[in-house]
Amino acid sequence: MTKESGIGYLGSEFLLWLFWKSATDETMSLNNLGLGEISVSIEDSITLASVTGDGYCETIKSQEITSLPSVRESIKKGRLPDAAKIKIASKDLEWSFQVKAQPFKISSVKLPITGEKNEEEMISARLISMTKLELIMKALFNTFLLEREMPDFVDDIKDFLGISD
Repeated sequence: MTKESGIGYLGSEFLLWLFWKSATDETMSLNNLGLGEISVSIEDSITLASVTGDGYCETIKSQEITSLPSVRESIKKGRLPDAAKIKIASKDLEWSFQVKAQPFKISSVKLPITGEKNEEEMISARLISMTKLELIMKALFNTFLLEREMPDFVDDIKDFLGISD
């Protein structure tokens, strides 16, 4: 097993966790890390791939991804998020980007418009914005890993999805 395929499931689980959090929580507090309150949402599309190895994959597009019953039904059938378009808002900054589960990566990042007129100030503001996004994503992933170890984690996700034992 290669390193890449050995940890790939965490990317899908992280996207499932983001889907759950974006559907149930308006904001998430990262105050303990100095990042304040943030809003995370799945925007416009999510790609779900079968975990059984049958090659089934579907992309669902909608303005209301988190409220669509078809997404939850697909997850219940053994399909986990493989990619999603994410939007994060923090105070007056907003980022949107694509997250791919395997290999785990972020792409197509749309940085907030800063409004600086001076080119040097604009570049500086954009670099600060990228750094803040990196810190937020690390904090979200660390929060996910901590919550993942909680005894009720699996039951809470099952409840959210409507899966009974």
